[in-house]
Amino acid sequence: MGGTVVAYMNKYQSLWSSYKAIADTMAAVNVALGIVDNKAQQQETPIVGEEDRKVLVRHAYEDAILLMAGQLCSLASKINDPVLAGQTELTLPQLDRMAVDMLEATGKRITELARTNLVALADYKLTQTDVTALELMTSQFHDAKTAPRKAIVVRAGQTKTIPPAVQSVTSLLRRRLDKEMLLFKRTQPEFYAGYSSARVIVDRGGAAKAKKVPPLPGPTAK
Repeated sequence: MGGTVVAYMNKYQSLWSSYKAIADTMAAVNVALGIVDNKAQQQETPIVGEEDRKVLVRHAYEDAILLMAGQLCSLASKINDPVLAGQTELTLPQLDRMAVDMLEATGKRITELARTNLVALADYKLTQTDVTALELMTSQFHDAKTAPRKAIVVRAGQTKTIPPAVQSVTSLLRRRLDKEMLLFKRTQPEFYAGYSSARVIVDRGGAAKAKKVPPLPGPTAK
């Protein structure tokens, strides 16, 4: 989008570089095209990486929950606390089947139970550091579970802003450069004809829909 015009103008820069108005417009066109390209790249960025990260974080989180819950469950059996035992009796398949929100809630519950029974857990080599680590993993899991959705939102946002960015390029070409190039219609007719061909390609939406831009027969600056 506009790249054909820029490539053509760059090829014959010696013909227009002394015209400040055209130079200013070309600088603006390049900036506008850069914005379009940047938005297009972000819109096309795959979210597979976020999904992979989510899986890895979940596996580590489940392992940490299971470790803490296992020690609490052993403690419950030792002190004959059926309520604590019921709250901490977990298996890896159970954790695997949980929805992400339920898994996060389970991690928070196990963290609170560990904090409540922190003194007794010293016999199991678990300390405040371990509780804090599980809290941190809960935060990391929360971020990871929402990352794919955030990536989709960002990509959708870029999709919505691409048309105005493209319109900005089109506006610069039609309202400024097309008019400025009229200076060469008589003085450099071959150059002007080549530019007009490049503009037809842009307005029609792609090089495949228009003839190839004809090269100039050895142009020289006026």
